[in-house]
Amino acid sequence: MKARYIARTVFLILIMISIFFNSYYPFMTLNLFLAYVPFELCLLLNLFKPRQKYEWPLFIIFALIFVLMVPNTLYMVTDLIHLNQFAFNFYQGLNITEWAYFTFLVAGVLLAIYLLIVMFLEMERFTHRLWLNRTIVIAMMFLNGLGIFIGRFLRLHSVYLINEPVRILNEVSASLNWNTLCFVLLLVALQMMLFAFAKGVRDVK
Repeated sequence: MKARYIARTVFLILIMISIFFNSYYPFMTLNLFLAYVPFELCLLLNLFKPRQKYEWPLFIIFALIFVLMVPNTLYMVTDLIHLNQFAFNFYQGLNITEWAYFTFLVAGVLLAIYLLIVMFLEMERFTHRLWLNRTIVIAMMFLNGLGIFIGRFLRLHSVYLINEPVRILNEVSASLNWNTLCFVLLLVALQMMLFAFAKGVRDVK
């Protein structure tokens, strides 16, 4: 089965579970959707590659939307912090509800990692210039790290880029410091490790 169909199948299963059987993680439905959208945008990006000069404006607009949405995929990984809603007290015996939600949340995170890796692989062959493709992937990693910082710590949503762009610029510039840089670099390192693992698996014969 092709990567895109695996992603679509798992996404549909998880989104249905989130809508109909999810009582503890109300944020999951929206986060799953936002994590998945950049994946489809990435697949469509090839269709917007400009071949004529007049096609460049549309490509730039579509690419900008994709870039602004991409951090939502890695953002899903940070939802692991919500496991603290459960005690996971092994001494009190097995609580199957806790482990059902553990499975659900981790499945969502694994889907996000899978989507992210597929997007990186797609962008790595986006043009005929390998150096440019790798530069794009690394830039995406940095944008993901910064996007998660903005979402988690500044609590700013992607929609603010449309209706309050000045607010985002002001708050981000005011919060840039050594800790912010370290946080972004940590997430870049995590993404590089995931990407290296994925490519290593692909090379196994």
